[in-house]
Order: sequence, then structure tokens, then C-alpha cells
Amino acid sequence: MAVTISLYDHTAKLFADGSNAAGDTYKLKLYATATFTAADTTLAGVTGTEATTGTGYTAGGQALANVAVTTVTTNDAKFDADDVTWTASGGSIDAAYGIIYNDTDTNDPPIAFIDFDGTQSAGDGTDFKVVWNANGIFTFTVA
Repeated sequence: MAVTISLYDHTAKLFADGSNAAGDTYKLKLYATATFTAADTTLAGVTGTEATTGTGYTAGGQALANVAVTTVTTNDAKFDADDVTWTASGGSIDAAYGIIYNDTDTNDPPIAFIDFDGTQSAGDGTDFKVVWNANGIFTFTVA
């Protein structure tokens, strides 16, 4: 499986100018269908269908715990958080995409688009897990 994470055009700028801060609330929202357009600046601008709610998944996604934004080199930073888990209940959780967004900002700017390389499912009573790379969710450069 080749999971890919793509950053939105404004992601590095939002961290560099302080609009996005480690103390903000970031969420991971799951989608059954979605289209990545790097220029999207609000979550409302994202085209897609959110994962089905009422199956252990809550509309709007789940808040990321223990978010950290750390300096890697002079111009590089790393964004990381704890892994995310939903337990399917009353049906399955199915998602092909995920979007990390800043829920603290009124516009909910998306910062990263995740392509799970096809629909991933967790049947009733099992966990839908998103396990981040040990080196962090993503790194970015501020030039």
C-alpha cells in the first residue's frame, strides 16, 4: 500500500506566520471520496463525501492528540501527533482519504491531504487506525 500525504499550497506559510500553532486543535477528517486541489484554503472548499457517521466515526473527524511542531533544520520543520483510532460500531468505517485541518481557525484551513491508496475498512467492532510514520506526519520547508 502506497499511502501519500500532500500539503496544501498555504501550509508552510500558515506555520511560518504563526497562523497555525502547535497549541491549535487539528483534526483528521475521513472521506469516502475526495479531490485534492492544492489551492484549497478552506475545508468548505474541499470536494468530497465524508465517511459515514454513526458507525463509530463522528462528523468533522477526530482531534489529533499531542501535536508537536518542531524545528528539524534552519528552514525545515516537522509536524507530528499521536496515531488516530476509531472503533467501528453499528457498521463499518470506510475511507479512501483523510484531511488534516486546523479546527481552531474559523475557516478550518486544510493543511494535509492523505490518500490511503484505495478504500480502507474497519468492520463492526474493529479499529480503523491511522498510524503515522515514526519520523512524523510530514516535514515542510519555509524558504
